[in-house]
Amino acid sequence: MKVLIIGEGAREHALSEALANSSEGYRVFALSSYINPGIRDSVIRTGGEYILGNINSREEVRSAINKVNPDFGVVGPEDPLFHGAADEFRLNGIPVVGPGVKGAEIERSKVWMRHLMWKYKIDGRLRYRSFSSLEEASKFLMEYGGSVAVKPAEQVGGKGVKVVADIQAYLSKEKRRALSKSVDEIGSLVRNDIKIIIEERVDGPEYTLHVLTDGHTYLPLPLAQDYKHAYQDGIGPETGGMGSISGPKNLLPFITQEEYEKTLGIIQETAKAIESETGEKYRGFISGQMMLTDLWGPTVIEFYSRLGDPETSAIIPRVTSDFGHILQLAAEEKLSKAKLEVRDEPSIVRAVAPLGYPLRRDLASGKILELDLNALREKGCKVYFGSVAYEGGRLITKGSRSLEVVALGNFDEISRTIDQCINMISANTELVYRTDIGRRLSEQIEKAEIVRYSYVNRAKNSSLGSSADWSPNGGLW
Repeated sequence: MKVLIIGEGAREHALSEALANSSEGYRVFALSSYINPGIRDSVIRTGGEYILGNINSREEVRSAINKVNPDFGVVGPEDPLFHGAADEFRLNGIPVVGPGVKGAEIERSKVWMRHLMWKYKIDGRLRYRSFSSLEEASKFLMEYGGSVAVKPAEQVGGKGVKVVADIQAYLSKEKRRALSKSVDEIGSLVRNDIKIIIEERVDGPEYTLHVLTDGHTYLPLPLAQDYKHAYQDGIGPETGGMGSISGPKNLLPFITQEEYEKTLGIIQETAKAIESETGEKYRGFISGQMMLTDLWGPTVIEFYSRLGDPETSAIIPRVTSDFGHILQLAAEEKLSKAKLEVRDEPSIVRAVAPLGYPLRRDLASGKILELDLNALREKGCKVYFGSVAYEGGRLITKGSRSLEVVALGNFDEISRTIDQCINMISANTELVYRTDIGRRLSEQIEKAEIVRYSYVNRAKNSSLGSSADWSPNGGLW
């Protein structure tokens, strides 16, 4: 069977490798804007073909489909989904993993997502206001006294989020004035009419549950946690993700089985609400970027319409069943036949980027990477290639996160293993990465216990979701 994968990053490397390693004997074809070394290996090993083109162009996706005539497809990143890549497969009668444009709106528009959750009364929802006028958004920030998160109203690659907590009253006006000045910057990231969404601020440990669905069956993957901030100890600008952890088993050290099941229920309800709202079954990955809060317990921060990156690199190496075949079953709406088996051992991923990322991607581009994959494997690490191209036999950086280095085992031990493995990678520039990923988990466990005590008491008092700050007259949309 032939499978066509759309995308070019570490997530797609992991997916293409799962397909290439499948006992089903797939031939892997790929459409990317540059040659990813890992995807290239999957293509060569299986006798497929690498096609270069614009993954966000529906016409070029259609051209690749006509050229390959695949038995099924897999769309990795969000932007091709927003532009109708999955719809193009289905219009040609080809099964595909990935929602259509209508379903992908759950990620593309934060305002649509919040409206959907309120309309269908889905637990874990936050109060919000949306603004087309940047002036009105700034005015609201100056007048409203509660703690808020200010975000671009649509998906812009994890950029632009600003948060202010009103814990020190004497700093409130200065904080709010500084935040209101950020509104123009945040709004400039958005192309559509609605520019800004302001949400009530919540706090707690974050985690992600990715769920694969064919519109009938829901297959939850192990939990993962993404580390978005660029620099050590969670400071600096937000990125697509500087690392991730997953496990042990299906959980994380600070999330319970009951919270996992509650999160799955929220995601299932949301997928069904999307179908009710759009008239189309949601098919593909739907992923809840969650926070454990005293307001609701499991609380939705945002949704992905695809697998997260680098969360994928933390999850797929832990899967012992044939994940490539599971993708085929999902595409063909036969997911009820799938069985997912996962290692008990946890995993850690650390992203490695050239100096300059994330603020000066021009400086991070065009650098040469050198690494010995066999030596890294022997040391206990797996590498997924991200924003790095295979050009003339060399690995050339493209300006973003170049590598994702993964190890499985005890958290403390594999932290040290990854330290050693990253030291074996060289480049003609300094490499940047975070060494705190997967460390100091006791702090998150303690934070989760405090939050859990609060939301359990709220549940007993039937006050889950209630917020004095965001009353219907004071802030709720």
